[in-house]
Amino acid sequence: MRKNWTWLYLFVFVAAACSSGGGGGSPDGAVESYLQAIVQTDGVEAVNAACASYEQQALLEAAAYQGVETQLENLDCQVVAQDGEQAMVACNGQVRYSYAGGEDQFDELGGRLFNVVLEGAEWKACGAGSPDSAMVAGEIPDTPEATVAAPTATDVPPTAEPTPDYTPTPDTRPLPASWRSWPIVPDLSDWLVDVYAAGVAAGNDPHRFAKAGDCQNIPEAFLGFYDEPGRYHFPSGEEHLQETVDHFAGSWGRDGLALDGGYNFPAIFTALRADPEQCDEGETPLACEIRTYQPSFIFISMEFVYEGRTAENYEEYLRQAVDYALANNVVPILLTKADNVEGGHAINEATARVAYDYDIPLINWWLAAQPLENHGLDLDRDEGRRPEGFHITYEAWSVRSYWALVTLDGFLQTLEDAGVGG
Repeated sequence: MRKNWTWLYLFVFVAAACSSGGGGGSPDGAVESYLQAIVQTDGVEAVNAACASYEQQALLEAAAYQGVETQLENLDCQVVAQDGEQAMVACNGQVRYSYAGGEDQFDELGGRLFNVVLEGAEWKACGAGSPDSAMVAGEIPDTPEATVAAPTATDVPPTAEPTPDYTPTPDTRPLPASWRSWPIVPDLSDWLVDVYAAGVAAGNDPHRFAKAGDCQNIPEAFLGFYDEPGRYHFPSGEEHLQETVDHFAGSWGRDGLALDGGYNFPAIFTALRADPEQCDEGETPLACEIRTYQPSFIFISMEFVYEGRTAENYEEYLRQAVDYALANNVVPILLTKADNVEGGHAINEATARVAYDYDIPLINWWLAAQPLENHGLDLDRDEGRRPEGFHITYEAWSVRSYWALVTLDGFLQTLEDAGVGG
């Protein structure tokens, strides 16, 4: 899927003075400085190494590796195209990272392109590049935006006849402040039935759901066993749930492109964390997952704790993820969390606020976890760690997965009743 950019070597003359490394004094040095700052999660240095129009994205990318142990290995960046004060740089190497002392994983840099511009006599990294860009003709492509605008309603043109007055239907939904009493299993709102139908008409697969999440949402911890017959059973009266398991076969155990242990919200909005083998140049993990898998639903839950996470920026990122899903006619499903490491359950209330404002489903996992031992929290695993009380138990994995299955089962029934079930 990634396009070959080696042809640039054949057509573009690279000045010798611009081919050496060394900080912001050269295009390739600027990119190397930027990548070093990102891997070190140094927002100040990332901004210093970025062009003015990319500073906000640089801050986001500098947070994408917070919470995991990282090491930049075999970094080698080279200028492959230059036109005056603009250049294109290609890099090789990898970011080695591990979460909670687990197995090492790698984000490969090979084949990635970066735009670089000269600002104030210094070369600055300015976002992902593309071999299809018009840079060789003197034009640097626009840098990707960190946020996605929410879809807006179409304006209704004025009519000759006055519009009659209608009494609006009272909104009787419980408010976000009372999220503790929200039901465990949400309903699918009427307007989301239309979103689902529009998505299927545009190519979304009615038999697929995706996940954007962290270690609490990888297949081993969330839903994966439903793709393994014999690892689960349904009590008397709930055998019908097998139909929903069959309906979404293949999605339960799938390790998606917006899913990883140690992922946080900045990670799914950072092209550097995307799989270069499956994602386009400059594409974020969230965008890549939705484009390549074309799900009809997506669970969004980033419970992982990292330095700098607040309820406020969590809510901002969550809204961006919801906006992106809805812009692609994918129905987002949110979840509360069992822990309260931030204090005051501020993130659960923020999540409820997003669900309320968008009128989208929220699985109240916190409420479902209350009857479990230690409310589902694995205190032994977190003993001596900071923060304590974040991970959930193996029993909680199963219970959380069960309520997500029940939620999807209810949605399929709603869609069937509306005549749009797939």
